[in-house]
Amino acid sequence: MADLASGTTAVRPRTAQLSLRMRTSELERVRTAALVSGETVAQFVREAVRERCLATQERALANAESPTEQTVAPLRRAERLVLAAAASHPGIRSVAAAAAAAGVSWSAARGALDALVARDAVRHRSWKQSWRGGVRDVGAWELNVASAGFEELIAQTARVRLPPQSPPVEHSGRLPPQFWPLFWNHPAPSQLRLPDDTDYVANRLLNGPSPVAALWASVHLPTDALQGCLRLRSTRARRRHLIENELAARAREAPRPAAGASVDTAP
Repeated sequence: MADLASGTTAVRPRTAQLSLRMRTSELERVRTAALVSGETVAQFVREAVRERCLATQERALANAESPTEQTVAPLRRAERLVLAAAASHPGIRSVAAAAAAAGVSWSAARGALDALVARDAVRHRSWKQSWRGGVRDVGAWELNVASAGFEELIAQTARVRLPPQSPPVEHSGRLPPQFWPLFWNHPAPSQLRLPDDTDYVANRLLNGPSPVAALWASVHLPTDALQGCLRLRSTRARRRHLIENELAARAREAPRPAAGASVDTAP
């Protein structure tokens, strides 16, 4: 189900219960844990999936010297890379995004996604999303952690090294249309421009209700605008952590080489 306000996928309790093979009591514990952490159920589940993948990869590395008998066929190189990219970049929206994250060609990523879907390692979900006054169909590839052979498949990505990603470019020009609804009391959100209206836009995006908008702002707005939001008493603690983490990353970020070929040390 889509959250039209934030552009994220909401998780219905029954859907989460069926997808993760949970009993009702277990689902209630997940919902309680998400509430305590300040996250939505969807965010909490995505982080739990990520941690499960990392734990499985670590176990695979620890047992590399005494491997157990495999019950699933080995993945091809492109499939390992794309599966690793899906674990590192939850909710990949397009084949091009999968190819960039995995460091393979578009055709290789397309074939790998099809193969991974066939092997029940990933699945494609689609939903409706508000867009420019209407509704459009969007989708994403997600890990299928409930499949029978998932742990053995994700373990095969333990030695995969994905290419470094180029740092995001600071945004200039018109404010992206998907954020216009957040400026409901502005006479003409379509006329907002960056960097001219940066301080105003930063405050509304970083202190607004949409976590997607806040994340976009933390990555694509200039440093002085982020520092300005930190000085505001109204900025919530959760968003302060987001801004501080981004500023710390920018401070220690050295020039990085362009994304190159992936490294896969597995045979």
